[in-house]
Amino acid sequence: MLQKINKISSKLQLLVICTFIMIFYFSCSSEKTNDWNEENINGKVESYEEKSFNVVNDEKQEKSFVKEIKNFDQKGKIVEEYLYEFDGVGSRFVPKYDEKGYKTEMFCYSTQSNKLVYKWLYTYDDNGNKIKDEIYNSGNQVILERDFKYDQKGNKIESIEKYKYNPEGVVKKKTFEYNDNNENSKTTTYDPFGKKIKNFYTFVYDKDGNKIEENIHNSNGKLTSKWIYKYEFDNQGNWIKKTEFDQGLFPKNIIERTYKYYN
Repeated sequence: MLQKINKISSKLQLLVICTFIMIFYFSCSSEKTNDWNEENINGKVESYEEKSFNVVNDEKQEKSFVKEIKNFDQKGKIVEEYLYEFDGVGSRFVPKYDEKGYKTEMFCYSTQSNKLVYKWLYTYDDNGNKIKDEIYNSGNQVILERDFKYDQKGNKIESIEKYKYNPEGVVKKKTFEYNDNNENSKTTTYDPFGKKIKNFYTFVYDKDGNKIEENIHNSNGKLTSKWIYKYEFDNQGNWIKKTEFDQGLFPKNIIERTYKYYN
């Protein structure tokens, strides 16, 4: 019985990890020059390792971390990515690119069994904007898809998310607004029918494009949550430590990165 419970727990954790990556890849706008640019990375980074820790009473909890490893080729494209929880449960992500350099597929494997868990398919328009994402489970069934719309600058302005098992189809609609630097300054989430605002997020960036503030508002515009992000940087200008403050006052998470650069 205990062994069965552990297996179920591992599957649930793996699902959470893969969902985290889904959110990241779905949140990206149009396909930029490379993943270095997408992640606001300076220099020719070969790889980085990132650890995220919870903070309790101003103390970093060493046994709470999630570890992420990303490997890049010399053109700045991600070639492999790993994500682990503290107990060792993890996922390996392998993207596939076409001759134009667009990411057309991505595969998620369990690091324990090396079995395929999820597969992503990406579709682009003639301008290189990602207009559709589809996620397949290990049985090759579509479980989620998203459609995107863009403005003339190539900024994503709308996404519609559909879960195939949901009889109503549309689950979530989001719209996106941008500042003069083409940085996402506001994201609005709507109800399943795309009419009523559920909540919206506003973002503030520093001069180098690092997000330093995130505000969450309810449908009436009332501020319900505020996050402040503070950074420490290496000599290349890449952040090596990010501290997240709840309500702008209390440290809740610490994220640390170590980089390896190409010679």
